[in-house]
Amino acid sequence: MFKQDFVDDEIKTFSEAENCDLMLADAEYSDCLRGSSVSDEDAMWRQSVYSEVMNRYDDLKEAYKSFSGYAEIPLLSNQYFNATMASYVRSFAGFLTIERAMDQPTALLWYNDLLGVVDNRVVLPNIGKENLDGINARFQAQGKLVTADNNISTNKKLIPGSVEVQLIHGTDPKHPVIIKDDRNGNLLAPAGVLQQNADGKPSIDYATGTIVFNVGSAFTIGENDSYVVIGYEDVAGDPAFGQLTGPGNNRFKVDMKNIVVTSEPDMLVGENNLMAVAAAQKAIGMNPQEVTGQKLTELYTKLVNGKLTKGIIDTAQGDTVTIPMDIYMTQFTDYNSRLDAFQADLVNIDTQMATQTMKATKATSYLVGEEVGNWFRKLRNTGNWTDNTDSTYINDLLGYYNGIPVLRHTDVGRKQGYAVHKTPGGEIAPLMRGIYLPLTNSPIIGNYNNPSQFAQGIYYQEANQPIFPELIVKFEITD
Repeated sequence: MFKQDFVDDEIKTFSEAENCDLMLADAEYSDCLRGSSVSDEDAMWRQSVYSEVMNRYDDLKEAYKSFSGYAEIPLLSNQYFNATMASYVRSFAGFLTIERAMDQPTALLWYNDLLGVVDNRVVLPNIGKENLDGINARFQAQGKLVTADNNISTNKKLIPGSVEVQLIHGTDPKHPVIIKDDRNGNLLAPAGVLQQNADGKPSIDYATGTIVFNVGSAFTIGENDSYVVIGYEDVAGDPAFGQLTGPGNNRFKVDMKNIVVTSEPDMLVGENNLMAVAAAQKAIGMNPQEVTGQKLTELYTKLVNGKLTKGIIDTAQGDTVTIPMDIYMTQFTDYNSRLDAFQADLVNIDTQMATQTMKATKATSYLVGEEVGNWFRKLRNTGNWTDNTDSTYINDLLGYYNGIPVLRHTDVGRKQGYAVHKTPGGEIAPLMRGIYLPLTNSPIIGNYNNPSQFAQGIYYQEANQPIFPELIVKFEITD
């Protein structure tokens, strides 16, 4: 994963690696980091997170010197530094999570909702359906027209000249009778449509928002007839009208909320014996420790991917989008037509995503099972698919559909998939991955019962926390 130039007997912290221009000089690492991120901006953010995680070990090394046996043992050796960084950039984390460095084992992830001051309603949630009712100064009210006498209370201070009343026949809804106010509280209508109010007062009280009108003989009220009132609220508070009668719905406040994220410690223990090490070095000139590092990278990456996949599966909510490939298989005998139908139904997934979130209009990655992955790969025939030629394992980045990464994992049902959205800057994703301790090696411990045996523990501590289930859309194919 790293060039040999960067692997020696000295311990390199992340900051030292950056000073060596590791991100730029090591093209393979740089490509992996960018390739596993949703954008260059996201890759830069992930780089800063990893830097913060690794640099904490400078202070931790000093603290560990008080323990016997730790002072001489590298706290974060090159082998495990490389394993950690390789796992970070080769895992699914860049596509499915936002990553944060944790100062404490338990941390808070903050986000903001916009609330209405009057009723604490959520007007603009961080993710989810918006509530814009009653905010616009222009309003509309409607009701069934039953009697000639009508008294409508809008509970809004009205701007003179802005009121319009429409009388609508149920038998001819496209041609309403338009009635407007004259800025003096009177409604102006065609002859005979309205008659004078019983009390002789103007029809509109602009200060209280009350509208009174009596239907005249020129408009015969029938079944399913209705009225519509349109007007503008005086939200600016014209001094001529005094004070507003109510607090109004156009007052807002920001509500800071948080999600508690708790990291979980874990450990991997590697065991070996001196005779096997000596035999391997003499027979083939190979250092088994290097193999251990490579295998550790694979094991850790697979554990991370498994946890993230389970997080997506357990977090997904909402309706499942069905792609009826069994129907398309019978409807279309032409192979390309079936592929076109599959691609067309992917639009339904994006629509479901937009409906759930109001902001995320399309998937930025797909996490799929084996059969769904096969259908994506078949899209090579249409020119919309690019294979990941570096893939060496079934649970890996399968390739790209029109530039969107497709991840395959055997924990996902064969005919199922999950569309995931992560913002381009890496601010929001369905899951949060908090890194408290990266892979860290403990001293080598011998076995008193068998002196040729030794073991070394590798520990780490991180969190994988669902935060925004709205950013996941589950879909499945039938075939």
